[in-house]
Amino acid sequence: MKRLYHTDTAFLDLLFNSLIGFVGLFFLAYILVNPKSEEEKKIDSKAEFIIIISWNKDFDDDVDSYVQDPEGHLVSFKRREDGLMHLDRDDLGYRNDVVKTQFGEIKFEENQEIVTIRGIIPGEYIVNVHMYKKTNAEPVAVKIQLDKMNPYSTIVQKEINLDITGDEKTAFRFVVDKDGSVININSLSKSLTKAAVAE
Repeated sequence: MKRLYHTDTAFLDLLFNSLIGFVGLFFLAYILVNPKSEEEKKIDSKAEFIIIISWNKDFDDDVDSYVQDPEGHLVSFKRREDGLMHLDRDDLGYRNDVVKTQFGEIKFEENQEIVTIRGIIPGEYIVNVHMYKKTNAEPVAVKIQLDKMNPYSTIVQKEINLDITGDEKTAFRFVVDKDGSVININSLSKSLTKAAVAE
């Protein structure tokens, strides 16, 4: 039987839809390979300084770290973030060593607090340790270490004994210049727990 009419509508629809698909894929590929601007390429460092406070993992003592920056920002268990400083973990001795998950218990077998300084503010920083809760009769040796991250180097390591609940000692003070270099370290004592209570 001979056709009474002739039309190419289906073919034109298919051709037009294919063209739209190719244009869409080309546009998507262009976006994905577009180079990033200089502003987007800049990556901020995650840390300039790290302060590590650690003590005997077999002791159930709660030692707290207090760090004050040149602008008076103070980081401790009461305020875990202030200015450019962050307390990454408030170690409570045995009390927060075990984390329960759906797959079982995970045990963190270290007594350690870490304070991260994520930018450079020129001036003096003060690092104190405080015995929040003492459970042992013997003194607790607390190790305090300051690491510079860019480039990496250990600036100072110190060990201090805390004897009783409430004992607070200045581990060290360090002065940073505008370029991020540590230009002075001293051990002049200053209480930071009183400043934290006053907040």
